Amino acid sequence: MSITEDISSDEEFIPIDAFSQLKFIDCKKSADVNDLDGTFWLGYCYEYGIGVEKDKNKAFTYYQKSADMNNYNGMYKVGYCYYLGIGIEIDMNKAFTYYLMSAEAGNSMGIFKTAISYCYGIGVEKDKRKYIYWIRK
Repeated sequence: MSITEDISSDEEFIPIDAFSQLKFIDCKKSADVNDLDGTFWLGYCYEYGIGVEKDKNKAFTYYQKSADMNNYNGMYKVGYCYYLGIGIEIDMNKAFTYYLMSAEAGNSMGIFKTAISYCYGIGVEKDKRKYIYWIRK
């Protein structure tokens, strides 16, 4: 059977992506053995209620654990949590610190948030030169 025949069949086509495959139990098992990606995704499950009741405090805890294991996505989400007060009190200085850590590790959203922070002075003193440096990365 060719790809064209498969798509044109009467069956409904449902695209599969990483989020539709995300399962709480798998993330929990991975986090239990200190897998840095599993720990990050477990935080994501708690933040958005995927396979478990939403719990912003637990989301922050698992994001922090993944950041402590040098997961740049975890670093970004810890900054995001500090910025919005998700499971932790709002702290713009800490938000910037974690955005910068994730940016230095190569996280594209961390790079963007670091640039914007320098542009508007969010958690850090305004610095046009550093804004330009980060926005060009």
